[in-house]
Amino acid sequence: MRLAPTPDEQLFARTARELLAARCTPADVRAGFSRDRWRALAGIGATGLLVPEEYGGLGLGSGPGADGYGPGGHGSGRQHLGGRRLDEPPPGAQALVALTEEAGRACLPEPLLEAAVAAELLGGLPEGADLLRGLAEGAVTVAVSLPARVPAPGPVPASASVRTSVPTSASVSVSEPAGQPVVAHAAHADHVLLVTEDGGLREAGAGPRTPVAGVDPNRGLARVAEGGGRVLAREWGEAAGKAARLGAIGAAADLVGAAAAMLERTVEYAKGRVQFGSPIGERQAVKHRLADVLLAVEFARPVVARAAYAYDHGLPSAARDAAMAKVFANEAAGKAARGCLQVHGAIGYTDEYDLSLWLRRVWALSAAWGDSTRHRAAVAADLFAPGGPSPSCPPR
Repeated sequence: MRLAPTPDEQLFARTARELLAARCTPADVRAGFSRDRWRALAGIGATGLLVPEEYGGLGLGSGPGADGYGPGGHGSGRQHLGGRRLDEPPPGAQALVALTEEAGRACLPEPLLEAAVAAELLGGLPEGADLLRGLAEGAVTVAVSLPARVPAPGPVPASASVRTSVPTSASVSVSEPAGQPVVAHAAHADHVLLVTEDGGLREAGAGPRTPVAGVDPNRGLARVAEGGGRVLAREWGEAAGKAARLGAIGAAADLVGAAAAMLERTVEYAKGRVQFGSPIGERQAVKHRLADVLLAVEFARPVVARAAYAYDHGLPSAARDAAMAKVFANEAAGKAARGCLQVHGAIGYTDEYDLSLWLRRVWALSAAWGDSTRHRAAVAADLFAPGGPSPSCPPR
């Protein structure tokens, strides 16, 4: 098992970082969603990462109906990112992790993760061909709403103080009128995909979308009416669960990137901020605080990489690994937010100061795709299942 990124994946991440460094500055982030930047991302294949090749994408997605290795699932995307053999699954989640970490580092406002989740949901559906082509070309954006809760992987013993259901939606937990979920990025998305409680997949109709104020204004929250729209699939619940795991992994990588960006900025600030005649970075309390943040980030990164590997290779522990990744990333990003804000002081809270952009992203994204409490419940449910925990590797 190799968790380190391949040279091709590293090149892809560097390409994305260079593009975002030029086109996603803090001033650009404050300006919000940009069609031009979305098309530029499409130019390097970022928006069509998991879109099948026949629709113009890179073909790294498994497709919701695939078994992980069949000809209808991964397509010919095995040729991309790493030169893998034909009998190996393409690194869809692993490539997504490399990409979304850069998105978090740059505080990218565009719904890059949602595009990947939508591609996984639509990959096996002829009815979604138009949306897949649009994503690959950078012509459309898609928001996704998954069911608020799915059953945990297994029952939890009565002695375990955890909940047995796990929110997996990109939506937020606010008071919602019946049939009107609050969906991230729906305010500026061209299309909204809804996985209904009965497991069907449909596209939201042309009804009005009501913007909702959120912690991070770049998430573009809006209420979406579930009525109307076209039905894409009648029974898609299992695919929704898999897509939710991909969303949790991608969000975890985004949080790791955001935490790393905050740490880098705070280290530079501590070097230059002079107090009582010397830089505050010379003080042991500041050094230890930032060292703790670095350790948290570095410990979270391989956990996220493991979850992406398990997802791509269909390991029995894939669901548990995805939950663990989100927990570790949430904790690392939360520690980074607290530590970096403490070093900066009250200025870090202000809208005019750049750190606040990442603080809001971390606070919002930590709750999206399942918070730490919910994912810990999923991990506990798997570990305490009557048949024992899911094995980390397939049986030989």
